[in-house]
Amino acid sequence: MKRRIVSLVPSLSETVVAAGMRDELVGCTQFCVEPSDLHRTAQVVGGTKDFDLDKIRALSPTHILANQEENPKELIELLQKGFPLLLTFPKSPFDVPGMLRAMDIFLATSHVYGAFAVELEAHFVRACKNQHSENFLYFIWREPYMLAGRDTYISRFLEAFGWVNAYEGETRYPQMSLEELKKLDVSKYFFSTEPYPFRKRDATRLREAWPDCPEILKIDGRLMSWYGSATIEAWKAIQAALGKEPPTDRGIISQL
Repeated sequence: MKRRIVSLVPSLSETVVAAGMRDELVGCTQFCVEPSDLHRTAQVVGGTKDFDLDKIRALSPTHILANQEENPKELIELLQKGFPLLLTFPKSPFDVPGMLRAMDIFLATSHVYGAFAVELEAHFVRACKNQHSENFLYFIWREPYMLAGRDTYISRFLEAFGWVNAYEGETRYPQMSLEELKKLDVSKYFFSTEPYPFRKRDATRLREAWPDCPEILKIDGRLMSWYGSATIEAWKAIQAALGKEPPTDRGIISQL
């Protein structure tokens, strides 16, 4: 029987397509935008936080892909009562190979996603850490400023290359004022492209308010937070940014 997959996670929708199973992906969220024309072939069932249960049920899915952080627990529990569901939650890039192999088991595919896992593990072996171990802050929002704390996939991704998150608190996504930012010893500010799309004017405003602020770099938020096939692309892009690998088609870090 042909699979009827509903993915409630943008990065997993991308991974299913990358694995050559687009024709089996019957439903996705409005935020599943990779590839860009995905909504032409997969029914949109709502957002990641407010997907429509009736729309999902109408698709008669054989498999549902979800995430513990991105999807509401109460909605996931309702879906689990009626459909096979794989609940993912990779906490670092090093968790992604295991997640990919779990997808093979869940979808009853033979080393389709495991092949991605093998490729990613090969990159882990060849990884070259940033020799300077600079302190960073990763910004995901402004007004107020919000950061990615140490207990996040994003932070662990950067830490894998030797960078050190300057925020030492336990809050996963803390808010910080300008005065609080000034108290931290930081070498680099990473301004993410999502969920808030930081632009040059945002960097200019901060520099005007604080002429001695740390170096500000723009970083691709999709590559930094999407896990699955995107993890391979992100890993290669950071290696390239550190000068350890040839440049990639899609740069991950740039001046802002």
